[in-house]
Amino acid sequence: MPRDLCCGCGVCAGVCPAGALTIRWNSYGEYVASEVTGRCTDCGLCLRICPFAAKDEDETTLAEREFGSQDGVRRDSVTGLYLDTFSGYSMVDNHRSRGAGGGTATWFLERLLKSGAVDGVCCVGPNEDPDLLFRFSIVDSVDRLRSSSRSAYYPVELSGVISEMLNREGRYAVIGLPCAVKGLRLAMLHRKDLRKRIVAVGGLVCGQQKSRFFAEYLCALSGGDPARMTSAVFRVKDPARHHLDHRFEFTCESANGRVKGHIYQSEGMSSLWGRDCFKLGACNFCDDITAETADITFGDAIAESYSYGNRGANFVIARSRMALDLLLEGREKGEVVLDRVPVEAIVERQQGVIKLKRDDLRHRLHISGRARHGGYVPHKRITPMPRRDVAANLDMKMRDMTREMSRAVYGRFRHQPDVVHEFEAEMRRLKQNWTCRMLNGLAGVKECARHIVRRLKWGAGA
Repeated sequence: MPRDLCCGCGVCAGVCPAGALTIRWNSYGEYVASEVTGRCTDCGLCLRICPFAAKDEDETTLAEREFGSQDGVRRDSVTGLYLDTFSGYSMVDNHRSRGAGGGTATWFLERLLKSGAVDGVCCVGPNEDPDLLFRFSIVDSVDRLRSSSRSAYYPVELSGVISEMLNREGRYAVIGLPCAVKGLRLAMLHRKDLRKRIVAVGGLVCGQQKSRFFAEYLCALSGGDPARMTSAVFRVKDPARHHLDHRFEFTCESANGRVKGHIYQSEGMSSLWGRDCFKLGACNFCDDITAETADITFGDAIAESYSYGNRGANFVIARSRMALDLLLEGREKGEVVLDRVPVEAIVERQQGVIKLKRDDLRHRLHISGRARHGGYVPHKRITPMPRRDVAANLDMKMRDMTREMSRAVYGRFRHQPDVVHEFEAEMRRLKQNWTCRMLNGLAGVKECARHIVRRLKWGAGA
């Protein structure tokens, strides 16, 4: 499989029976699977469980196996299978204010722990290593779980916690992005011992993953030194601003002591995100928006009728009876506010991601198949098809160029004090060159049109 399609989830390395794989940083600040020389036995398990290489199973078949036989199950092309859909927020111990959205994911995982349904929760939290600011770990206390309540737009991988779960008796819940959840479901299909350990799987709505360079560049853009950054916090809410205008906070250690800084979504973060800067290549070939193979999925609810004010709220998609019963029990006890919502409300919220993961992907698969002349193209549920919308295709091409530029330029100037200047200068050059190409292309089209008109007139005159 081409290395640019590795999402770095780490599931393959965690379950490899020969220990033949490890997850390492590449030169672009991304996690990739690497082979340990001399250990591979060619069992093929890694390819059967890779979310971008598996061909026998996809999100639809996996979800049907897990949830399809339940009474009352419904189907939607964006959310996948589901029993019920809600909007709401947690009423427990400031989950809402500390969380990225409404705190319902933290409440759900905490409820699993407190009820004894699981012995530990595998989730992403801050890490003290400056070279690895966030990591998956297994937490078995409410305090540790609450410290992991915010989103982390930073690479994380599951190999270590999978090994820990396989080697330690217990029942576990895991929460992750769609690709990691799919990899886990595939692994649980082939490794019965892992399926015995994992009893609940939570998912997060995802538009794209970012490399570690995203956090580093935000630090540099805020006046910090990425080489000395020791901590980062994403999606910190400011009561004086809209809950979507959250901020990124960082801490750097220097000779003069500790330096802290921040940057808001409206101060550059949103632009970097929308232009696909520091986006993983694998994300361009993902068609799962709502973690369709998870027992329950959490996403942001922002429309006024579903946001309950300015403190953040969630859409929640319940797929398993276990997850639905827990939600309803929490609502009855007054621990969460949950209102049923039509699935169309969730789909409407994801229109931007649908454009990327369905419309773009259909065209991308078409051009990738042509470019590779029969080479590897990942198996997807989306049928490859050329898109006739020229503006949309040009926009996709521009974002692809920006993604490549951002990872290459920041990697080259990463340790230079003028990295922001160089990065922004390259962005301007890219935009100018693209504008020139567009104008030249339009001029060529106009000249071609004039030529056709002249030929038609000549023919008519003849």
